[in-house]
Amino acid sequence: MRLTIVTGVLLETQRFINVPMRFGERYLARERRELWVREHDGRERKWVIHTRVLPARRGHPIVLLVVRRDWVVGLFNASTGMTVNYPRADPPFLLRGCDVLVVLASALVLPAALGAAGLALLLPSAVIYLIVAACGRFVWRWRLRRRVDKALAEVRRSTEARPTAWRER
Repeated sequence: MRLTIVTGVLLETQRFINVPMRFGERYLARERRELWVREHDGRERKWVIHTRVLPARRGHPIVLLVVRRDWVVGLFNASTGMTVNYPRADPPFLLRGCDVLVVLASALVLPAALGAAGLALLLPSAVIYLIVAACGRFVWRWRLRRRVDKALAEVRRSTEARPTAWRER
């Protein structure tokens, strides 16, 4: 997992309240923010963050920490010095919809392959799978939070060393 740093000036922000959820849909947060950021090379780009927290206004120089090309996991506002670690503020769910599919698939495969023994192993295997999946995602989320905290602290230190560089761009 690699963190990418995107720097720029916040051009526009829009706040949306998510519609009521339908069956099978789960949002990370009830609110969605769309940010338009002008990067330092002049390009403008839209970023979507599912959160209630956005410590920046139009015209503020910001730093975004991004994972997987479009998932914003951290924000640093160079004007105010405020930071947000989004995996900490709005953590992702530990269990996902695909876990239900895995349990259902095992409910079909185990009895077909093992007969009565498969039926006996169905509940314990489903419980073990869900526990392992949740624990694995919990550890991954914990590591991501720590990496984002360290990266935000490093960004803060580097901008405190040269605060005027942000305003000159």
